[in-house]
Amino acid sequence: MGAEGRGFTEVMAGFDFSRALIALQCIGAAQASIDEAWAYSAEREAFGGPIAQFQGVTFPIVEGETQIAAARQLAYHALALRDAGQPHTVEAAMIKWFGPRTAFDVIHQCLLTFGHYGWSMDLPHQQRMRDVMGLEIGDGTAQIMKLIVARARVGRAADPKRQAVTA
Repeated sequence: MGAEGRGFTEVMAGFDFSRALIALQCIGAAQASIDEAWAYSAEREAFGGPIAQFQGVTFPIVEGETQIAAARQLAYHALALRDAGQPHTVEAAMIKWFGPRTAFDVIHQCLLTFGHYGWSMDLPHQQRMRDVMGLEIGDGTAQIMKLIVARARVGRAADPKRQAVTA
């Protein structure tokens, strides 16, 4: 229990923490798919060699790994601000929409690396995609996260309930 009248503020502070953690869950799922895609591209052979010899296979994995590394750093930054007792609502909101979306895109690309086999129940990619989609919703949707960031940058001018001024 907290101080009287501080409940909403304390719950919101908890969201800032959990939003970064949710993003890291998604990033972890994407990293697992990337690691599996790298291994598969090195062992799967086509046209007399591993499919890793083709830029069309490896470049999307490189792009995904880069995007996940960037998302991970934003999540760590939000958590470092929290540890330092600094405001981190904006960073938490940014990573909460960016982490799951990026993870979904990366997992999807990894799934494609495996071809149609990637959709099978024998591999975890399709389950990871569903898990990440579910994590997009908890603790606030992407639209709410973007509204939080916009309001932090321009105040109530970003409020959709604000009535337009007519001349």
